[in-house]
Amino acid sequence: MLLEADLKTHLYTEQITVISRGDAELMAEAIAAAEGEAKGYLSRYDIATIFGETGSSRDKTLLMWLKDMATWHFITLANANADMEFRESRYKQAIANLGKIQNGKIVPDGWPLNTDETKDTLFHVSSDAKRETSY
Repeated sequence: MLLEADLKTHLYTEQITVISRGDAELMAEAIAAAEGEAKGYLSRYDIATIFGETGSSRDKTLLMWLKDMATWHFITLANANADMEFRESRYKQAIANLGKIQNGKIVPDGWPLNTDETKDTLFHVSSDAKRETSY
């Protein structure tokens, strides 16, 4: 889903070159780590379909979060004039939003649900707080 060229909205080409030192595999690893991390939050959706989209059919919001996550994984190798605090806050924001999707607090528009019958059905159980009663 995410391509190295997509990260040019988050990092300058010079920064990518300095951090990677010409090793294109480092960027590929950061992108794979970001996608793997995001997929862990989105198991109730058809991730094969969502992450299989290409070009302009990719979900823009998910793409933004993946860029934030991949940028964070990549720049932790070396700080090449990247604003670490800003990037860390964007990374944490992306993770928080994926957590909200996982909990069902955010329901992305148009994302297909997972229809694989062999997977366990996810559900959430909670109860009221225990009351302390005195007689």
